[in-house]
Amino acid sequence: MARILELGYLDDAEYALRRARLMADRGYGDFYIHAFLEGLGLPAHMIESALMKINEEFAEEDRIIMLVEKREGQDRNKQIRFLAGRGFPFEKILNVIGGAD
Repeated sequence: MARILELGYLDDAEYALRRARLMADRGYGDFYIHAFLEGLGLPAHMIESALMKINEEFAEEDRIIMLVEKREGQDRNKQIRFLAGRGFPFEKILNVIGGAD
């Protein structure tokens, strides 16, 4: 096991970052990503570090815009429910799609 760690084959921090990046690319919000990584038993500091790095690359607002553009023409309420289910904060969803009615 020591040799595996020495060679860098087992790196939880790198795994957390790669997994968070993949989930962000697929349109998940920070809350969902955090919960998923936490469920894998990764330490909180690794999760927070991974989330900070992916937000520098691909902010939540940009992910929301990407998903809204893919679902162009869909009912606004359905979009909000979908985005909330993906782990995006309600305030950011409303900011991106045009505020509350």
